[in-house]
Amino acid sequence: MDFKEFINIHEATSLKELFNEVTTATRYSVEVNYRSKVKEVMEAYAKIVLGYVSAALKQDNYHVKQVFNESPMRIIISTRNFDDGEWTGIVSFNPHKECFIVAKGFYNKDRKTVSVQGSKKCDGDSAAEITKEIRNVMHELKGKKDRHQEKLKPIPLKRGPKR
Repeated sequence: MDFKEFINIHEATSLKELFNEVTTATRYSVEVNYRSKVKEVMEAYAKIVLGYVSAALKQDNYHVKQVFNESPMRIIISTRNFDDGEWTGIVSFNPHKECFIVAKGFYNKDRKTVSVQGSKKCDGDSAAEITKEIRNVMHELKGKKDRHQEKLKPIPLKRGPKR
């Protein structure tokens, strides 16, 4: 290998590292400029915090769905892969009260919604405090029975001798 090949390979690897740094640095970035209103800044802050909470819960082997395109912005947490009638945890941002809400409920797989059974205002504002509270909620839900209902009747099988 001559010097030019070495330089080309070295530049290519450093470019890959540079691109990887860019993608990881912008993972939780939001657009805020000098014309941003307070509401936009609060929504951006909520996206960042919910993103960090989501990442922390994924490290604890929870399944997380992020819903940022609807209001209120929220993440839905499940212990399994969002089975029908399973207990789930929800962390949402209330833009009117400017606080985070921690809730629990049953997941409906057909409608892809959660029927909320209880909610409370989160005591903390940081991602670490919110993660701690939702972990406690998920740990509490671990032993509870799911609300799974069989909707289809099984096909009656023929009995007796074959003709």
